[in-house]
Amino acid sequence: MLRELADLRQDAAGLAAGLARARYLRFTGRRGESPLRELIRSHGLATGADGLAQVREALENALAEDPVRKARLARLTSLRAFLAQARALALEPGAAQELFELPQRPLVRPPGDAGLHGAVPAVAVLRELPHLRSRERRAELESALEAALKPSEEVMSAAWDAAQSARAEAGLSAPAQAAEWATKLLASTDALQGDLGAWLLERHTGVKSGLAARHDLLHFLHAPRCSSAFLAGELQRTVRRWAEMLRLELSEVKVDDEVRPLKWPGAQAEPLDPPFEAGLSLLPAEGPRALSSLLSALGAALLRVGPPEDAPPEDLWMGDAAVRHACGAVLAGLLLEPGWLRRCARVELQRDDERALAIAAVLDARIAAAQTLAVLQAQDAGLGARTAGAHQDLYLRATGAELPRGFALVDLDPWFDSFARLRGMALAARAQVFLRERYDEDWWRNPRAAPSLGGLWNRGGRPTFDELWAEMGGEPSLDFLVTGLTSACL
Repeated sequence: MLRELADLRQDAAGLAAGLARARYLRFTGRRGESPLRELIRSHGLATGADGLAQVREALENALAEDPVRKARLARLTSLRAFLAQARALALEPGAAQELFELPQRPLVRPPGDAGLHGAVPAVAVLRELPHLRSRERRAELESALEAALKPSEEVMSAAWDAAQSARAEAGLSAPAQAAEWATKLLASTDALQGDLGAWLLERHTGVKSGLAARHDLLHFLHAPRCSSAFLAGELQRTVRRWAEMLRLELSEVKVDDEVRPLKWPGAQAEPLDPPFEAGLSLLPAEGPRALSSLLSALGAALLRVGPPEDAPPEDLWMGDAAVRHACGAVLAGLLLEPGWLRRCARVELQRDDERALAIAAVLDARIAAAQTLAVLQAQDAGLGARTAGAHQDLYLRATGAELPRGFALVDLDPWFDSFARLRGMALAARAQVFLRERYDEDWWRNPRAAPSLGGLWNRGGRPTFDELWAEMGGEPSLDFLVTGLTSACL
């Protein structure tokens, strides 16, 4: 167990708790107790240059040990990653505050609005836009949203520069294999997207691939033809039916399903009092995407309530981001299991509808790959026209839809969360193969599979991506993910 840097680790845990609560309140559409900048100011040790330098030195010492203590190394690595992000917040607290509040500010002026009166927050547009049947109305709302985000590009750039400075202080470089994995994922699924993906997108929206807009893609992902089979009121009942089959205990995950004007779409989970409580914000909605989002958030929540009570703070609040995404992806992947859909969701789909769900998973992976390559571009060129153009080209290749210039920089994360998502999908695909081999095709209803599934989250943030993969055997690769996605589409 990591015993050094006690004061720094305690302050980091306090900051992590405060940030998690602030994010949770924002997701649920409620106001935070205090501004983000006050939280940053009150944790000077965790957000300061000295604290980051201390953990960097400790990590270098841990790497030089012979033999290397894996637990110490993993916890110091996750602590450094967290402190680097905390340092970036402290370098630009004003930008951090503005970007945090941006989605809930009434800045979007839909067509016909003469001025600020009647402006709506971006989060309300994000809730409505994907579900609109009218292509013209979707285009109007997307343009209004793009216009509302444009004035914030300077703030995004300031936050990006702060992140780069913090990464340099921490000694962080671009993740190994990021370019290789992202390039390979796109190449391995180009034909699948160009054939089945293009046909399904045109079938759903009436627009050919290459001529489609981003809002067309969102409509296909969130409101496919089979959406009416997935009722908003059945989301939680579906999950409970599955949990009962697996004898999975979910009492420590508290679900907030109240509908509020500023509540975010989909589902998001945050640790509130780990390992005793995780909060899950859910906006009930029709369609398979809403169910997938709920399952994914549940997987992330279980990661935070899995560790023992005396677990160190890194295991409770931090950890390998790829593992967190894997916990979500392995449960979200249940939508690609026809047997699970019949027994748990009580939905019987036509084969083309099953393929639509499968190609949506392909698109998620391809978007993550495109964003990863765009972030690598931004590492060299910064946030600007060159990076925006590169992301637009990558997005068009990945999805067959055009990405408006105003959205080309919004989702580029300097901490490479897109690559963590891609790795998480790959780890989830490996875990699904492991579970099938050990418990048969219907592992998802076999109570004996629960301990193996719990191996993903019962230790919280302690295990790394590489360690979990090694426990299942073999070397990390994209092969399981590509094979699984391809099989689901055929």
